[in-house]
Amino acid sequence: MATYIGFSSINASEPRTTSQKNGGYGPGTITEPIVFGKKFKMVDSPLVVRDFLNALNIRRGEKVGNPSYGTSIWDFVFEPNTVNVQQALEEEIRRVATLDPRLMLNRVNVYARDNGILVQIELSVTPFNEVGDLSLLFDSTSNTAQII
Repeated sequence: MATYIGFSSINASEPRTTSQKNGGYGPGTITEPIVFGKKFKMVDSPLVVRDFLNALNIRRGEKVGNPSYGTSIWDFVFEPNTVNVQQALEEEIRRVATLDPRLMLNRVNVYARDNGILVQIELSVTPFNEVGDLSLLFDSTSNTAQII
């Protein structure tokens, strides 16, 4: 069985601090360099889900060298909650998911929220075939898609 290994950049830019008092290091000073490749590690299904979330956070046309990558979901945030808009959102999420051969979407439900769009997805990651639910909130105030 294949294992996907990758590294996460979540909170990687925040400095690591300690409160060592020996050797002249005071509280809150950086005592060791940050090694970005070793700070966070994700494997298997969580990595695939994180890659999917990253693809949903990038607007179409923003990725340098690949203008077709990303999503147009952010264009729907302030649209009225009609059946046509919900179908267009579902189609866009399925389109982004088809870009990653490791993902299979079983069910997609789209709901309007106060400050954005709530998307509930039932997905499985191949070759693991572990079915799981994923709830994403596309928040218009922070312009991010977050797992809730």
